[in-house]
Amino acid sequence: MTDPDDLVDRLRHEYARLPADGPPPDVAVLARQSLRSRRRRRVRLAAGALAATVAAVGVAVGGGSGSRTATDFAPAITTYDGPLDADGPYGAAGRALDCRYRPTGSRDSSTPYESGATRDTPAGAVETAYSEGLFIDAPEVDLALAAEDDDRQLLTYEVDGRVLMALLVRDGPATEGAGGPGWYVEAFARCDFAEFPDALTATGLTRYSVWTDVDGVRVPVSQVFSSPGPEHCDWQRMTFLYLGSGRRERTFVEDPEKRLRDYVAGPYRADVPLPSDATDTGWEREGRHLWLSADGDYAYVGTADSVAAWPRFNTGCE
Repeated sequence: MTDPDDLVDRLRHEYARLPADGPPPDVAVLARQSLRSRRRRRVRLAAGALAATVAAVGVAVGGGSGSRTATDFAPAITTYDGPLDADGPYGAAGRALDCRYRPTGSRDSSTPYESGATRDTPAGAVETAYSEGLFIDAPEVDLALAAEDDDRQLLTYEVDGRVLMALLVRDGPATEGAGGPGWYVEAFARCDFAEFPDALTATGLTRYSVWTDVDGVRVPVSQVFSSPGPEHCDWQRMTFLYLGSGRRERTFVEDPEKRLRDYVAGPYRADVPLPSDATDTGWEREGRHLWLSADGDYAYVGTADSVAAWPRFNTGCE
């Protein structure tokens, strides 16, 4: 159900790890581990008054034909008038978005459904999709009902009249292993995290710190972002800087711990003059600007008078 390229990108942050005494971890193996993961996260519904309904359906388990509870989700402000069985990489979920930057998402059009567990209600299907780790970098947001037909509901999240995230849930056939016919998330799409409010950029698996250009315009995280290291590797005390995505991604680290210093391009330096041949990216965050060294081995973070030299970090997944 997950877009392969997007999954590889996410695995760089979720499962970034060093080779110990053997070869780097196999990305395909990590992908399978990710899709099998069971990560419990509650999805907050779009109205506090619906708490009783949520509690009633939140523990429901799939099996048999699903049922629709009309009050699972409040009506969306912006409705969707297109077909819910639309074509495209993310189907109706993708078509419902109003993004400034390239969206990301996934879709499972297999029949019968077998990628995860079915549930008795649309709300249960959303909760299951989060708990099964199918949407690793989806923020926890208030969802609202933008459209529905006999067997599908389109659930959206919007800010200032722009739909930034959408999930398409379906009541359809599924294998016995999935729990039999019932509700499941058929498609998911979201805008770049730079388009979300700051309060939500740290609610996905990756805690995104968004950078801006010199005019204060937020730069998409597909181009640049910084983040604490992953906790499962015990790297959370260090800050990592990511430039680009996929095979073009470059990673730098601020003040790497001693155990990681064999995996960086050179020593970290906290206060050095800005080299004359450094390239200005035009990006900044919290008063600190970003330049890159001519050889690509360092990111310089600071001001024109003094910068910190963050070495390039060569992870096992690169």
